Amino acid sequence: MPMKEAEGASMLQMGMLAMQKGNIKQGESYIRQAIRKGLPDKENEAAAYLQMCSIMMNKREFRAAKDFYRKAKACNPTTPQIVDQLKEIGKYITRMPG
Repeated sequence: MPMKEAEGASMLQMGMLAMQKGNIKQGESYIRQAIRKGLPDKENEAAAYLQMCSIMMNKREFRAAKDFYRKAKACNPTTPQIVDQLKEIGKYITRMPG
């Protein structure tokens, strides 16, 4: 695995941990860095985009949320948890303005 992708994967993990601790601002920062650095596979990419989508929904930035949702869906993830999250968010995304 190239160094950049390993860095991206660890940034994603740090972002997810920050989110679990309730530090949304720090989590968003780490996840954005992870996306910028590149992630090792489409599953990780989809997870990062989904997380960004939910952050944007919480911030009420609906256009950005829809954009991240589309990017996550375009990764065609196969992990059951990610697929379930996509379905759940899909129900709400259609009702969002923007």
